[in-house]
Amino acid sequence: MTEIPEHLLKRSRERRAALGLGGDAPSGEPAAGASEPGEAVAAATPSAPVPTAAAAATPAPVEEARPEPPKPDPLYVQAAKRRRRVPYWAMPVLAAMPLWGYVFVRTLSPPPVENDPLVLGQEVYTQNACAGCHGATGGGVSGPSFNDGAVIETWPDPLDQMMWVRVGAIGWPGNTYGAPPRTELSGTMPAHPQLSDQELAQVVLYERRVLSNEEPPPPADDVLLQIANGETTFAQAGLGPLSTDAGISESKLEGG
Repeated sequence: MTEIPEHLLKRSRERRAALGLGGDAPSGEPAAGASEPGEAVAAATPSAPVPTAAAAATPAPVEEARPEPPKPDPLYVQAAKRRRRVPYWAMPVLAAMPLWGYVFVRTLSPPPVENDPLVLGQEVYTQNACAGCHGATGGGVSGPSFNDGAVIETWPDPLDQMMWVRVGAIGWPGNTYGAPPRTELSGTMPAHPQLSDQELAQVVLYERRVLSNEEPPPPADDVLLQIANGETTFAQAGLGPLSTDAGISESKLEGG
């Protein structure tokens, strides 16, 4: 330990005496109230806190309880979540699907046949004012009805009906016409000499098959349809039985 010079000790004592701190203490003795040098140094030096037993025993961290994992969704829910959603732009397309389906089905329908003898027969029926006497649907107005098989009862053979339409009441011999019981001749049925064999057969075919619901015979025996399609002529088919009985000339088979 280094010794303090005497002159410094003396000056210190004088200073302490001036301040009334007991500066007359011998140079080798410590002043009253002064502690040992080690104690002074210890007092001047702050001591480190002495760890206590409680502080030393650090409690172990408590592990928090982990939450249970969520239960998996049912399979149908998982499938619904994986399913791709319909995009918004597809909504108008889906809304228009019924209209598109209707148009598509209509395109699959066969177009009307232009040379259908029934369609052509309806045109002849309309253009020659047949509906004015017999009705647009054959129900009869001033002339007899064609409905419910009436025209078939009057004319069992279509060739006789064709002749009746061609010559009319004025060209039909006698005052009766049709099958028994014969109906009195009214004289109002006009003649249609301007109609060709095909047109004549087409209008009679329409009156019998459509307006009177006649069951067609087999194609090989359907002479009326053959004339309407131009496969044969009225002259080749010949007169019907009622026309023959009435005395119709075969020259009337040649039409306009």
